[in-house]
Parts: sequence; structure tokens; C-alpha cells
Amino acid sequence: MVLPRVASPCLLLLIGCLAGCQEYAEFSLTPAQQKKVDQQILATAPKPQVSVNAVIEDQVKLIGYDIDKTSVKAGETFTITYYIEALSEKMVDNRIFVHLQGRPGHRPAWMNLDHHPVEGLLPLRKLVKGQVVKDTQRVLVKPDFPSGPAHIYWGLFRGNHRLKITNSSKVKHDKEGRVILAKLDIKGKRPAPLPSATATKVAPTEGLVVDGKLSEPVWRRARWTPWWRKPSGKPGKAPKTRAKFAWDDTHLYIAIYCEDTDAWSKFTARDSNTWEQEVVEVFIDADGDKRDYLELQVTPANVVFDAKFTKHRSDLKVARAWNMKGFKTAVFVDGTVNQRNDVDKSWTVEMAIPLAEVPGAKLPIKHGATWRANLFRFDWPKGQKRQSAASFSPPIVPDFHALDKFGRIRFLAPAARKPLGKPGKSLNKALLRPIKLNGVKEGSTRLRPANEPPKKNTK
Repeated sequence: MVLPRVASPCLLLLIGCLAGCQEYAEFSLTPAQQKKVDQQILATAPKPQVSVNAVIEDQVKLIGYDIDKTSVKAGETFTITYYIEALSEKMVDNRIFVHLQGRPGHRPAWMNLDHHPVEGLLPLRKLVKGQVVKDTQRVLVKPDFPSGPAHIYWGLFRGNHRLKITNSSKVKHDKEGRVILAKLDIKGKRPAPLPSATATKVAPTEGLVVDGKLSEPVWRRARWTPWWRKPSGKPGKAPKTRAKFAWDDTHLYIAIYCEDTDAWSKFTARDSNTWEQEVVEVFIDADGDKRDYLELQVTPANVVFDAKFTKHRSDLKVARAWNMKGFKTAVFVDGTVNQRNDVDKSWTVEMAIPLAEVPGAKLPIKHGATWRANLFRFDWPKGQKRQSAASFSPPIVPDFHALDKFGRIRFLAPAARKPLGKPGKSLNKALLRPIKLNGVKEGSTRLRPANEPPKKNTK
């Protein structure tokens, strides 16, 4: 027998609570905070410096804004004040988004300034229809914001949904549905030059064996990079790591030296998540077009990860399915890899990258050619809570795929020596011309002995 389903008292109570509950938590203001809010509620509509009159669905109208300056230095502040009128009898819990954006797609030229009005004290849902709120925002332009023009974009969003501009035909806006407000001239600090390294040409008679020992003459001629820095670019200790580069007509050779007291990695299969333990990484965007770039990784146990991305962080599954043909690697460990209880000294990775496998590479490589590249190292010694990292060219932002921060590798070949050949008439004359020794021509009838004082000039 099937009994009828009856909701329990607890379930009925839960349903009733959900029906009456709101998606947000209410909060109480202190008397000082309430006074600040009351001061920003205007009795009459203002006349702002710049009129906008953008209507955002049935919620608000941005009447306009005031701004104290339109030229500002990176690291300094400016103040912008928005005048917002509530339009709905029942305001919804929307949030204001504000973007300060310079060159599109350039991460440093971007700031997210989302907020609730009056320093977060007055959510839009608390406004009453017809009320006008004066919303003042003081913006500190981040110190690394690059020089150039930037715009302030404004709008509302709810969850992951951006509200539409109802009167978009009368309002200046972009393709993303953002109201375009002030244009600023940002005077940014000149960015530090990106690191560069040189790749030394392998002589035809030298040869190079990829064994991780760097015993060939070319490695003695090649120059180490400076010790790598923290990826954030901030001062501080990074795992001691540096690299050298060499090349010939078929390969780019990279040697990476890592000081390490605990060299380890438990991965054994190619294209594992090698970045989760200890590893070195090489990114190559040969032509610097920010497309079709490589990520190559080698662990202390000489396990390889290789991937080819078609654009910035394109699909990882597709990228790692690619395997580089002819890619050779070797690791020399001064210690014992994966013996966690002893003390190691270092491990050195040597890799040979076929030039033909590098997208965007202009072949044959010529003297003076430049590639864009970056290198990283993850270190995780025993007893350390989390990984630490070092980078050839610090990306600053939390993205090791920051293509605009890649450094440069310059290919150099020694200048060919010209043979002297047979001496011509001018050379013969120069060789046969008498040479003066202590004022006396060689081949003259008398040479002054070394101990004879020179005659005084009586003239």
C-alpha cells in the first residue's frame, strides 16, 4: 500500500522561509554612516558637468557626472561623481560596474571599479522611485597603468547578467553595452625594458650532445642570464635559476641550471600535469604575434610536457595532444632525484628544439634574429608548504601565459674572418718602407748605440 505524501513541518517551514527570504543580507548603518547616506540623497535633480541621461532598463537613469580632472598620472587619484535617479517602484538588487580601460586587450591598462553607491553604504535596491543619489568615487590609478588615453565605462549588472541601455540610440556606448563616460589621459610610468638573452652559434666543427652536462665549447662561450626573479616582479628571494642559449641551422639549444636541495618529481608519463610539482618551463612565441605559441616543460626526472596553443590559453586538451617531433631533452642531477631524505645541490636541463617545429619561426635563422620567449621554474623542497617560482621575465600579473611580458632571445653568429690573401703593391711598399728607430732610419749607415745619449738640437 502506498501512503499519500505529506510535507513534514520542517519542510513546510523551509519552503516558507525560502519564499520570504531575500538573496541578500540586510545590514544596519551606524548613525554616522546613515548621516553620510542622507547627505547624498538629493531633493532636486542636479545640473552635472556632463549630461548623459542613460536609462538602464526600468531601474535607473544616469543623469550625468562631474570629474575633477581628465589628465592623471599613474599612482595618483582622480574623483568622479555620478548622479543616479531611481526609476522603479520596486528596485532590484543591481550593482554598478565601472571600468577604467586603456588599450583593449592590454591587461595592465584595465581597472575594475565595481561598487554600490556612497562607498558601498547604499545598495540600489534601497532607493525609492524618484530619488537621486550623488555617488562619489575616488579612484587611485594603479602605478603600472600604461600611458595613453583611457575611458571610463559605466553600467549595471545583476549576477552574471549585464542590464541593457534602454535608450541606446541617444547614449554614447560601446559594443559591449557599456555607457561611455569620460576620456582620460593617463601619464604612466615608462615600463621597465623586457629582459633579453643571446643565443650563441654552434661552430660547424663543434657538435653538441644533449646530455645535461654542458661540456661542449659552445656552452663555455654562451652567457648565463642573470638569476631569475619572482614572477610578481617584486623584490624577494626566488629559487636560484638561470639559463644559456645556443643554436645552429637546425636547433635552438637551451640549458637551465637550478640550484636545489631536494630535486624531485613523481610524474612518469609524458604530458602529465608536471607544473604541479618541480619543473622548468619554456614558452616560445617566435614572431611575437601572441598566437601559435609553445609551452615546453621538463622535470628533474626528465619527463616532458609539450603543448602548442593557437591563441592565449586556447583549449588545453587540444594543446597538449600535440607532440614536438625531434624534441630532445636530458637532465643532469648533482644529487639523487626523488630521494627526499638527502641533500642535493642542483639539476641542469638541456634541450634541443627543432627550429622547423616552432610556429612563426622565419627560417633559416639569420644573425641578429629575435624571438619572444619566457622561462619559469617551480621549486618545492621538502618541508615547504607550497611551491615557489622563478621567472626569466616576470609577468607581474598572475598569468604565466602573459604573452606581452615575454622577453627576447637574440641569435648571434661570430663574424667570418676574411683571409689576408697575397700582398699587393701597396702592402709591399709598406713592408719595404724604412722604419725610424730612435730618430734613425733602419738601413742607414749608423745606428746610435743604446747607451749613447742623443745629440742636442742646436738649432
